Amino acid sequence: MFAFICYIIFIMTKELQNNKTRIRLVATDLDGTLLDSSMGLPAENKAALERCAQDGITIVVATGRSLMTVPEAVRNIRGLKWLVCSNGAKIYDNVTGEQLYARFLSAEAVAHVSELIRDASIMKEVFWQGVAYTDKVSYEHSDSFGVPARSQDYIKRTRRPVDSIADFAFDHIHEIENINFIYGDTIQRLKILNALSSSDLYTLTSSFSFNFEIGGIGVSKAVALEEICAQLGVDASEVLAIGDNSNDLSMIEFAGIGVAMQDATHDVRQAADTVTLANDDLGVAFAINTLCFS
Repeated sequence: MFAFICYIIFIMTKELQNNKTRIRLVATDLDGTLLDSSMGLPAENKAALERCAQDGITIVVATGRSLMTVPEAVRNIRGLKWLVCSNGAKIYDNVTGEQLYARFLSAEAVAHVSELIRDASIMKEVFWQGVAYTDKVSYEHSDSFGVPARSQDYIKRTRRPVDSIADFAFDHIHEIENINFIYGDTIQRLKILNALSSSDLYTLTSSFSFNFEIGGIGVSKAVALEEICAQLGVDASEVLAIGDNSNDLSMIEFAGIGVAMQDATHDVRQAADTVTLANDDLGVAFAINTLCFS
């Protein structure tokens, strides 16, 4: 492990030497990145972000989660103003709670996936007005839909059950931030992927190994970061972005320095400029302290 850390420091130091631009904005994903495997916020990661804020570096949390599922510990990070939620569909002012930006799925896109939404064998979640909704069966029996044991309690704590998620989706068809499809096996995965990958009506991505998510056309964490940078007068070359999964790929590519977690997906690792430690090894704190304050 010590040898690996030394190697990571060497790679990061080389990246820092190659990039002479001072970092002015740090953006981090939550699950698998800033949070540990128990979905808690390590004190070291919190301290690293607060150190950024104290040094005048803007900090951004960019997550696939809806607003109301962002942990209170994250919301309480001192200096955190910008929250990018639902994979870039929403930007919030973390201090005032004001919604600063919104891009929804089109009604045509929701109608296009109506067959999947009504499929009782698939667990669906609909994000609306910052809240994640699912049907009662999925809420009470998420284990039978392929949700890992460590995420089942999270579902109970953060989702609001409704009688029919299909009816709910069509009742709010013009203001849906994101639809999440969860699969339990390879056959179901291929079924969902085949149904979703044939259309350009939405943006298809994933934040876990057991799901697919769709958002509005052109919605991504990178587009949301670009909006924030435009407001702040920050160039992409001055951005450090850290993530681990496919929904982080766009911001990893957008940033002047893109950092992949040690156990990130292959596409993220390939796109990143450098790799940090795993989330349970405080990879975010390590990356920030090495690249911003080395």
